[in-house]
Amino acid sequence: MEIIPIIEKDELATLLGGDEFGNISCSTRLKIEKLETVFEKLVEPSLYHQNTGIDSVEKGTVHLEEGPEFKSPKLSKMLKGCDDIICYIATLGDGIEGEIKRLMGKKHMAEAYILDAMASVATDNMVATFHRRMKDEYKNQGKQVTLCFSPGYCDWPITEQKKLFNLLDSQDVDVELNDSCLMTPRKSISGVFGIQSDYENGKTPYNPCWDCNKTDCPARRAPEREKEKV
Repeated sequence: MEIIPIIEKDELATLLGGDEFGNISCSTRLKIEKLETVFEKLVEPSLYHQNTGIDSVEKGTVHLEEGPEFKSPKLSKMLKGCDDIICYIATLGDGIEGEIKRLMGKKHMAEAYILDAMASVATDNMVATFHRRMKDEYKNQGKQVTLCFSPGYCDWPITEQKKLFNLLDSQDVDVELNDSCLMTPRKSISGVFGIQSDYENGKTPYNPCWDCNKTDCPARRAPEREKEKV
């Protein structure tokens, strides 16, 4: 699937230690403007996804029709009641990573740091755009989708990454796993979300952040008051 990533400026500012883009220093904004041209030339975004049926969900394990089992109590709770699961891998390609390394080799550390942050925001944006498209598509079919969940997130072991990759055609996916189950290119994200047809209209899908007390987590997706919806 082709998705052109967008660098959300306020999100970038937050990642760089600010609160909104208009409040970061003029010198940083100038560096970002110059690096945007570099980013556009080097980025090679691609997103791969696969729909797989869910056989059953029980005792902290998601049994898929294709055979693999995902083991995570929170993932299982999120996917309970779902009929299918969408597995995805999004990447910006290796061009950006090469430029970050080149800048570091030239001791241009500020530029390397900013470009790295830009790539992180862009990768997140790719996944958010894909998820939003799927949400709208399935809403038109009278279905809803869950939040995204990635290996290494919450209680889902990073080693489960191998199972997720095995569900996708490895010849089509230009992303590799190392022995530690980390991805190359580095600016890549993998994950899953569920599709539910039998649900109470208007009810918010389960959010694992509701059951987590780590309120300072940068990936947190739920204010405290949302626990009341469970």
